[in-house]
Amino acid sequence: MSQTLRYIAQFVPSFPTPMEPGILYISTTYSTAGHICPCGCDREVVTKLSPARWRVIYDGEVSLKPSVAAMGLPCNSHYFITRGEVEWHRKLDPVQAAKARSADHRAVEDLRTTPTSAQTKAGGTVNFSV
Repeated sequence: MSQTLRYIAQFVPSFPTPMEPGILYISTTYSTAGHICPCGCDREVVTKLSPARWRVIYDGEVSLKPSVAAMGLPCNSHYFITRGEVEWHRKLDPVQAAKARSADHRAVEDLRTTPTSAQTKAGGTVNFSV
């Protein structure tokens, strides 16, 4: 399979089986986004949408922030999806991966102790962080 260079958004109640390359599936029902890894390994990547983890920004183009570090996949890909385009970043080494996991756990814990807004709308841009 070849690399995916661009993604389009598709809002769905749940992810289809199988997922198609080049589509970022967004389920507000389950507060998740899913896609096929852009490296071409054909593996599914699912990201939990929340203020402590990932958010989807849709303004006619789709972005997924922060980066995806597919540390659980054999490819170990690291990338952003910004305005539909894949932006590749250096793969994380084991020390960086451990720090990223630790930061993720801290962010989730901080969110549990701090009230936040589930969804915000500003300037025609919709941020999904539920």
